[in-house]
Amino acid sequence: MLLPVTEDQFLAEYWQQKPLLCPRALPHFRSPLSAEELAGLAMEADVESRLVWQDAGAWQQRQGPFTAEHFQREGPWTLLVQGVDSWAPAVSALRNALPKIPRWRFDDVMVSFATDGAGVGPHFDRYDVFLLQGTGQREWRIGPHCDDTTPQLNENGLSLLPPFEPEEIYVLNAGDVLYLPPGVAHWGIARGNAMTYSLGFRAPTLAELTARRTDAVLDRLSSTSLLEDGYAGLTPGQPGEITAEHLANARDAIHNAMDALDTNRWFGEVVTEPGDALELGSESAEPQGDFVRLIATTRIAWTAQPRHIDLFVMGEHSEIQREELECLVALCRGDWLERKSMLDQADTLYQYLCLKGALTDEEIG
Repeated sequence: MLLPVTEDQFLAEYWQQKPLLCPRALPHFRSPLSAEELAGLAMEADVESRLVWQDAGAWQQRQGPFTAEHFQREGPWTLLVQGVDSWAPAVSALRNALPKIPRWRFDDVMVSFATDGAGVGPHFDRYDVFLLQGTGQREWRIGPHCDDTTPQLNENGLSLLPPFEPEEIYVLNAGDVLYLPPGVAHWGIARGNAMTYSLGFRAPTLAELTARRTDAVLDRLSSTSLLEDGYAGLTPGQPGEITAEHLANARDAIHNAMDALDTNRWFGEVVTEPGDALELGSESAEPQGDFVRLIATTRIAWTAQPRHIDLFVMGEHSEIQREELECLVALCRGDWLERKSMLDQADTLYQYLCLKGALTDEEIG
């Protein structure tokens, strides 16, 4: 992806801070899906899809699966299909064009088709997204930053903002990209029939991280471990009083226990957990081709330890030898590896990924 700034500038000045328009980010880009192919996906029962339109000024939506008759409708309408990278290898390949953001942050690719004048209304998202224009044109109206205190309208399950005066207006053509950080109000309107690829990034909530770290420590914490007072914990106050020193002593004891018993594996497990609709290949399936790569939708991460590598795949932890790291990094980068060579150099890694159904010998279409 060609950015109008360096990647270092993007990460320092734009990532999770402010929008960035990237004209001709993917020069000569051609949409890997047609509108008909996207509609075909939306007809499948195990594909998450929805239609959004307005009826007498009120926003409406309907969940898929759909039939061909659902697309024979009057007035502007938008079809949105979630997790298309799980179903179309050529779409999953788009993630390789993104800036060097940690792989475990990537969520999925949502693809939308909109007729002339259609959109899903003014709103804001709680994740980072790169909006890649696939076909046609889409006008994006950019508004202020929003948060939990921003007034919202709930119309038939759609969380929308009242129409706003745009601070910027961008018109994207095929191959153009608009980056939006979390919380930025935006409103996309198709100019003619248009298709957009939304490459979304996710982040776990602090509540989820806190709960998972606490649970991981509790599994290792003895039920007989007691709070030790120490000198500060016994500082007398008024009769029955809990002093600031008492609270500080208790907090310190908790923090010390958390740090001492924390294996840090909970983080890798959380950030690689698959979404509800995300699947890999058949478990224990071993590819037979001469070269293999990771299935593009594999959520994978690793942490180097002094004597081994902690490996996280689809929310589960395993260990591999440090000598296998070179192969692991190559796979995470999206490289093809010779299967025989991988068996010789990283057999534990190879067998585990086969067990998870995370390797394939199929070309990306």
